[in-house]
Amino acid sequence: MRETPGAPFVVGTTRGLPDAEAYDHFCDGIAEVYVGVRPTRPATGGFAADFSLTHVGALDLGVISTPGVSARRDRRSISRVADDALFVNHSAKPWGLAQAGRTWSVAAGSAAVLDNAVPFDVFADPRRRLDLVSLRIPRDVLPATARRALPALDDRLTATGYGVQLGAQVGLLAQAVRTGMPQVATAMTTTVIEMLDAVSRPDLAPTSPTRADAFRAYARTRLRDPSFGIGALARAFGCTTRTVQAAFAREGEAFSVWLRAERLDLARSELSRPAAASRSIAAIARETGFGDTGTFHRAYRARFGRSPGADR
Repeated sequence: MRETPGAPFVVGTTRGLPDAEAYDHFCDGIAEVYVGVRPTRPATGGFAADFSLTHVGALDLGVISTPGVSARRDRRSISRVADDALFVNHSAKPWGLAQAGRTWSVAAGSAAVLDNAVPFDVFADPRRRLDLVSLRIPRDVLPATARRALPALDDRLTATGYGVQLGAQVGLLAQAVRTGMPQVATAMTTTVIEMLDAVSRPDLAPTSPTRADAFRAYARTRLRDPSFGIGALARAFGCTTRTVQAAFAREGEAFSVWLRAERLDLARSELSRPAAASRSIAAIARETGFGDTGTFHRAYRARFGRSPGADR
């Protein structure tokens, strides 16, 4: 019997557990989704980790935060616990993947695909925590074109802007789950599958990602958080605020202006939804990242030339 749609069926943490128990508790907790995948056991100290697993339609979403340790699925694990699902992994921090004799460096904010039927290694920066969003896709759900494209699919995802676009979609899907919108999250799984199908086609023109693309992709997953700003973005990517400002400036934008416009567009979309008719404008302002209602009203009128109430 499946749990309430959109509600995590596993939520856990190892914080507060004895060091000797934390690692095994984490591995046991994620086993249903991350079948046969084992992170490296730290040589010393504990294993402070947080995790949640959620059914999203026919797919499963894993959100984990761990120390910066690598993880492995080897031949012994495959022979012991068979599983041929695929993972789309996304993180705001850079990570690495080795599979099928190839190695990829995955940029911050981008995404890559792992085949759980083939041995692989995931590499993380030991100096930073690894915050990872994984979408587990049953093999038969993926179109045949994408299945045939493995592992070359990761060549395209890591070398073009498509990886950033896919990562943004996975991040938004995770946000929809986190904010209690299971139907939206389920609809987004279709988009992810279609994107993988499209990227696997050889006639798709390549694009070149920019640093600002990665910043935008991550920021769109945090629009509803009023505490989110340039400082939080820089911390997520392990860079300075000046780096963020420079990346946007090279494209003729300012981060603060872009962020406010994105939040306003999100608010306008929310205001027009019939389901939002019973919510106050102040509540919608808060839910789209505005801590002050007066600021929201002024910014809304400046962008759209009308009051928020006129768009209800």
